[in-house]
Amino acid sequence: MTVIYILLLVLMVIFVLFLFLKICLMKLSLRKLLSQAKEKIQNDSNIPLTSPSHDQDILRIAAFLTTELDSVLRAGRQYTEGNQKIKRAVMNVSHDLRTPLTSAAGYLGLLQKSGLNERQLEYVRILEGRIRAMKNLTEELLTFSVVASEEENIPLERTCINDCLEESLMQFYLALNERGIEPKISISEKRVYRYTNRETLSRIFDNILNNAVRYSDGDLFVDLCEEGKIVFKNTASKLDEVSVAKLFDRFFTVENARGATGLGLSIAKILTEKMNGVISAGWCNGQLEICLYFPDQAEPK
Repeated sequence: MTVIYILLLVLMVIFVLFLFLKICLMKLSLRKLLSQAKEKIQNDSNIPLTSPSHDQDILRIAAFLTTELDSVLRAGRQYTEGNQKIKRAVMNVSHDLRTPLTSAAGYLGLLQKSGLNERQLEYVRILEGRIRAMKNLTEELLTFSVVASEEENIPLERTCINDCLEESLMQFYLALNERGIEPKISISEKRVYRYTNRETLSRIFDNILNNAVRYSDGDLFVDLCEEGKIVFKNTASKLDEVSVAKLFDRFFTVENARGATGLGLSIAKILTEKMNGVISAGWCNGQLEICLYFPDQAEPK
């Protein structure tokens, strides 16, 4: 009996060792599959996943993951190619529209000087307004196509945020005044410097201020603190939490916003992120708050 017990014990030990080795091999295979899957995604590779184990279940998992990853990567490539084609098409259409719109505006100007009566002049002014809106749309579409391009690099330089913000506010003084908006401005006396692009930063400020002019109920608060955070806040009864969450979406406009393209804040977001900044929009007690921040970082190489 003792011999039988010893044999059973030896068999159990062998079986446990066999299970242990099989589990270790399966774990090794799964780790290798995970590593290969990560490499396949990072390199957009067509190489199939392989396993050191000949276990049929592991091999089936490898084959399934290969098929699914190939499908996802293929869809990603199609999306990228399609997105680039759309951007190029928008850019080409915008270019093609600029010339005839400019010509039409010129001919309308000549028509105004040709001795028209008051009724005819009113029609011409209406057409002028429509053409101006179309020109603004084509300009914004062209701008969006350029800034959304991954190849578009923005050269960064040491920029004084205070000066750039003050200049943008001065440029919008007349537009704000026409809307009856008396802005409350708080700009840090300490000079705030960040590595950005001055022209691009001005465009971001302009787009945010243009949004404030369009949607403000008559107030605007602008604050630049020493840490470099810039806050634009205004009461906006036309907005709500749902619409504020979509403000940075392409072509999103609030209902009845005449002349709006829905690209201004989307462009501001793309440009901000290209300069390593962060932009966000919040909604609280009927007020829209747009926050802009560029981290203090070392000079770019």
